[in-house]
Amino acid sequence: MTVARPGLYVWVTWLAKLMAGEVQCHWAAYFRARYMGYAKAPSDFQAAAWMVAHNQCLDELCREYSEAAAVFREDQNQFRVTRKSGTVVSGKPDVIALDAGGGATVYDIKTGAPRHSDIIQVMLYMLMLPYGSPVYKGKKISGCVVYHDSRTPIPASAIDKEFQDRVTYFLNILEAQEPPRRTPSAAECRYCDLTRGDCPEKIEREDEREGGELPF
Repeated sequence: MTVARPGLYVWVTWLAKLMAGEVQCHWAAYFRARYMGYAKAPSDFQAAAWMVAHNQCLDELCREYSEAAAVFREDQNQFRVTRKSGTVVSGKPDVIALDAGGGATVYDIKTGAPRHSDIIQVMLYMLMLPYGSPVYKGKKISGCVVYHDSRTPIPASAIDKEFQDRVTYFLNILEAQEPPRRTPSAAECRYCDLTRGDCPEKIEREDEREGGELPF
């Protein structure tokens, strides 16, 4: 049952996709930030296949860094930080490895095609971890997006004031009193977990129309 959250709550993956422009419907993230317990569209076999591939990559990555000073995975890495406004931002990096020199590297595994949001997601982790856990306070934190056949490293220097200002801008959008306009599209609604019970404008597969013919 859909109920209001006690306060605004933002998951890092929602924010990353919003910042990357990969979701045009800001309303969906606005809704998720304010409500919980809502019915979700059922997942399919592709989601199960993704989970298996992701877990395999996670195990392989942890073995690769078994000689690191410390390695933390998934649930060990979940954090919550609170803005002055009261909004809670939470995330859960796949793997964090500490090195002997006192630095840390955040790894996030992606099994699909590379997206800009992959990098932004890791950058958000890098920005927020020092505020979410004393383990990372004062540490130099770098990042890395791990794909099936490649890796994209992210230097600690990427987390500068300009990036923080961008994060502030998009968090302010989600905190606005006036909800953004819904912008449903077949391409985006297909991957949205909200249902018509909460978003009556959602476009279902059966609503998709074939293109018309030009009269010339």
